[in-house]
Amino acid sequence: MITGYNTDVECDGTVYHVQTEDKGVDHPVILSLVYVDGAILASKRSPYDDLVIGGFDEEILVQRLQRQHKLICAAVRAGRIEDLKRLSARDAAAKSSQDTETAAEPPPSAVEPTEPDASPDPSMSTQQADPAADLIAGDSFLAEGAEEEELLHVTLMEDRELRAGDSVTLRVMVSRGAGNNRVPVSKARVTLKTLGTTFRAESTISTTDQDGIALLFALLPKFTSGRAAILIRVEVEGESAELRRIIQRA
Repeated sequence: MITGYNTDVECDGTVYHVQTEDKGVDHPVILSLVYVDGAILASKRSPYDDLVIGGFDEEILVQRLQRQHKLICAAVRAGRIEDLKRLSARDAAAKSSQDTETAAEPPPSAVEPTEPDASPDPSMSTQQADPAADLIAGDSFLAEGAEEEELLHVTLMEDRELRAGDSVTLRVMVSRGAGNNRVPVSKARVTLKTLGTTFRAESTISTTDQDGIALLFALLPKFTSGRAAILIRVEVEGESAELRRIIQRA
């Protein structure tokens, strides 16, 4: 599962919270939600079954996740909330229609296999082929806002295996930007939480230095049953990002 994005966007005196996340390969969907005061105003779902079927490529999924988040943030910033609501309704209608068609399809053994369509651009996102997404992709407000939107990233500098009972020192880098153009973010609040089904959650807090790096120290709880993970959450200037890693049993 890929790290999601959370951004607060102000438009005409109202602060909208935009959240985009990957639902995981078991439910291959990129989901964006637009909130105001905890109420969901609009949503955008983009399936990525093609990546799962064609050979999972995490880098392409990250690109799609980032692009969708940029598009939604740009739409909100441009005051296109009603367009987003209409997009949500069309998404819901399309999903309902797809579910109906799937239920009416013959069993797999009765369907002849077909060759997948060749695509000149393997990084083309699913929403570009989605008529509902074209409503947004073709609008002029994307000319600047979507490209200039800088996303917050959180990265473990040494991505090691985490095991119950270990004493760990984690170096976390916080940056903004895309691709090779990322710049470090200083004075970001970084919270490390240990979460589990058989013990109480604990947390520790740090702040990034001028190089965008924060040090976090933790004693991972011992457990022999259930599940556990660490959650690293970064917050700066009303924006946040998260990273999760599984803790293996002792």
